[in-house]
Amino acid sequence: MDRIDQRFSDKFRSHWVKVKFYQDKPQDNAKRLKDVRFCEATRQAVLHPVLLDEKSIVCPGARHAFGWDSIFKNDSFQGCIDKRDVQKNMLKDIISHAPCLKKPFKYIGLNTAGVPDLVMSYLSPHEVMNLIKIYHNKVGGSLDISLCTIMAVCGGIAVRSYLDGKISLSFGCDDSRKYADMRRESLAVGIPRRLFDIFTD
Repeated sequence: MDRIDQRFSDKFRSHWVKVKFYQDKPQDNAKRLKDVRFCEATRQAVLHPVLLDEKSIVCPGARHAFGWDSIFKNDSFQGCIDKRDVQKNMLKDIISHAPCLKKPFKYIGLNTAGVPDLVMSYLSPHEVMNLIKIYHNKVGGSLDISLCTIMAVCGGIAVRSYLDGKISLSFGCDDSRKYADMRRESLAVGIPRRLFDIFTD
């Protein structure tokens, strides 16, 4: 499992970010970031290892997804309503069905040392097709995907892949399109640890 990110990069010709959740602070020389969005931090992790905690993340959606704060408890919910121009009850229903950690971790490492809980990347549709072909050829069946444009990378990729142990896909959200290295032609993909061997044999 050493350099799992490199093995994914070699196969799919793209940058992959290792995501690892910690309860205790890792002994790592990762850069501590402040005032960032999770999706924004994945872009910086391509350059150097990153360590995030509750104080690092300013995005209300990511704070909700990682279990650090409820988006319903403060002005963030109204801000989200205004930003998306959606009815309150509709938005509440969408967020209530979005994946989030019930028991939060204290730290999130991006490209830190050791075997990650999942890897994620921003891929072209053609690369996603090849990835799914490999999955089908080795696992069979169909790949069921749940899509949402709220908390799309933090919740829809990182948290969903971790909790469900399945491949996750996302078309992103407004913020991830703006702040992450998620280009117009890209999809976000998350692969949990239990499926690494399928793609790295």
